[in-house]
Amino acid sequence: MSYQNKLIGVLFLCLLPYLILFFYCHPSGDDFSYAVLGTNQDLFSALIDEYNLWNGRFFSNFFVLKNPLVVRNSWLWIYRISLFAIFVFTILSVFLFFNYFLKKIVNRRLILIITLFFMLLNLFQMPILSEGTYWYTGVVTYQLANCFTLFYFIGLHRFSSMQQGLRKKIAFCVLCISNILLAGFNEVEMLLLVALHMVILFVHWKNKLSNKSWFLGFLISSIFGFCLVYFAPGNKVREAYFLDESHRFIYSFCYTSLQIIRFTFNWISSGVLILLSIIYIFNNHYVNYFKSLFCTHFYVNRFIALFALIGVLFLAIFPAYWSTGILGQHRTINVAYFYFILFWFVNITLWRDDIMKLKFFSNFRFKKYALILSIIILNISNNSFSAWKDLLSQDADAFNNELNSRYLLLDSVDVKNTKIEVLPVLTKKPKSIFIYDISSDPKYFPNTCYKTYWNLKAFIIAK
Repeated sequence: MSYQNKLIGVLFLCLLPYLILFFYCHPSGDDFSYAVLGTNQDLFSALIDEYNLWNGRFFSNFFVLKNPLVVRNSWLWIYRISLFAIFVFTILSVFLFFNYFLKKIVNRRLILIITLFFMLLNLFQMPILSEGTYWYTGVVTYQLANCFTLFYFIGLHRFSSMQQGLRKKIAFCVLCISNILLAGFNEVEMLLLVALHMVILFVHWKNKLSNKSWFLGFLISSIFGFCLVYFAPGNKVREAYFLDESHRFIYSFCYTSLQIIRFTFNWISSGVLILLSIIYIFNNHYVNYFKSLFCTHFYVNRFIALFALIGVLFLAIFPAYWSTGILGQHRTINVAYFYFILFWFVNITLWRDDIMKLKFFSNFRFKKYALILSIIILNISNNSFSAWKDLLSQDADAFNNELNSRYLLLDSVDVKNTKIEVLPVLTKKPKSIFIYDISSDPKYFPNTCYKTYWNLKAFIIAK
């Protein structure tokens, strides 16, 4: 067996705890409430209501309203299979993205190795693994958007090399529509697309490239998608909950800057990014190829790359502070980290000559051990440690059994009963698996989700 095949096998084994956890994940909160909306209301009306009354998104809502829970039979297994399928689709989209840009210089096995390292890096340091991988509403809103955006990047690149003609005009229309739909996934993707097209148009204008008028059209379509989301009535409704805390520029900017420093330090200090960067830096052939590709084909210089690295974090953090005054959930940071990994290695490529001047790299003698050490760290710390702990301690299994028992109790409740139904509290709550659990307050959101999904008249409480 070749060295590359052995490494692929090891990396798949590193994914094992994350794959096993799919057998233990459960729907929660919004999954139930959106399933009720998607069942009791026609899809178009439900989409309009969500756009006007809550979040202003117009594409991801299609997936959340028609989630696996609308199928009343075997919904739990369909839920898990759906999440697993999106996970596999994520691996496929990353592989196809790398294959498109790397196939001229590396073989498919090495592309698969790069893909698996990317996935492991993403899972290993994802700011909130439970919401980013094991919760359907969060996954289709954010992770699925990342997948489609990678395909959009491929489409943009292929478009730039097309000759003038009908085929190019059709591709332009398809990409513009895709651009608008991607903006409708979530606010971070919306802002990312606007920023991306502004940078691309700037590069085309500065270097007097022939496609600048076309990319002006792409920028206009991304701004149109931005307006559809930002000025949606639903966003105004949601912002009203944070009226006294929102729209404070200096406060938002300062806290965003602190969070950028915090997350960047956390991601780098684990050591894996550094170790994998060292492995990459000493592969002169690949680094030189990509440096030439970035500089002469994409016209990306070191400062644009550095701006992109910081900018993707800014776009994921600042809107939360601006709209609500708090960072809140870290689902948006999951998106930022996904692109942070890509931009990190773009920066390593373009800043390599300066990095190699550091005394540490000139005296580095342990390059062959960096790969082994990075794989070890990927398995024993951060989210990997939590995943293994949840499995080996049997917390995930106990959590699964407790929720299955809860569903049986809910199935047995008489729908005409108006008394308060008491459900046992969960004693095990794995860190890796998302749960937005019920409480002793019958009007608490998860409590009402159970009530409406099981079509009960009785209020639900936990004791």
